[in-house]
Amino acid sequence: MQMQEYHPAPAARVEDAVPTATIAGTPMAPPGPPATPTNPPRMPTPTPPAPARKSDRRLSRVVLSVAVIAAGVLGMFDLAGVDVAPSAYVAVPLAVIGLGLVVRAWYGHGWSLAVVGGVLALGLVIVTAAEQAHVATTKSSTWRPVTVAQVDATYSADVGDTLLDLSSVDFAGQDKDVRVTLGAGNLTVILPSNVDVQAEVQVNVGNAVVFGETWGGIGQSRHTVTNLGPDGPGGGQLMLHATVNVGNVEVRR
Repeated sequence: MQMQEYHPAPAARVEDAVPTATIAGTPMAPPGPPATPTNPPRMPTPTPPAPARKSDRRLSRVVLSVAVIAAGVLGMFDLAGVDVAPSAYVAVPLAVIGLGLVVRAWYGHGWSLAVVGGVLALGLVIVTAAEQAHVATTKSSTWRPVTVAQVDATYSADVGDTLLDLSSVDFAGQDKDVRVTLGAGNLTVILPSNVDVQAEVQVNVGNAVVFGETWGGIGQSRHTVTNLGPDGPGGGQLMLHATVNVGNVEVRR
């Protein structure tokens, strides 16, 4: 039997090996939808400013002219004999200005009419207060009873010149109590010559003259003056209470 010799296969050489290509890196993502082109941001369209309302000076002139004409018409009526209150010369133009301001709110802006209206409103307050004061000073109240039966226990007035004339009353054998009150003004009490009088008089602000005795000031207390007349005791009894808040009081025979 013949022995076969074993011959090992030659070792493979490194240079004979086929190189293996290796791709390193991150695997690529699958393709997405096509990109939409980005438009540049749109610039905001500037808003035109609202047109300012023009001040209509012609309207102011018309309103003021009408106010002056209205005051002139009042003057014509006053001259014709119609009794027109002084406050009307301010109130009527003020009403015209008020209507003008209402119209002005729709057609324009401005302060000309408002200033004139404010001045007229202030003037109306002053004139009205003066009218009321004039009425208070010219208003008068007069009481002149001629018998004891006609003499009331209480007399009262708010404002004005007030007169209580008892000079014609015969108080002989009578005992009478009379109270007189005045808010503001002048109070005069005239008594008969022979009646015995005890007068309690108070003037909160003002002056008093009672049978020749005088006093005055603010916050005066009540004064009591007794006078029996030129004939002395007799002739009846009269208790007089007189109060004036603001003003003057005089008690005499």
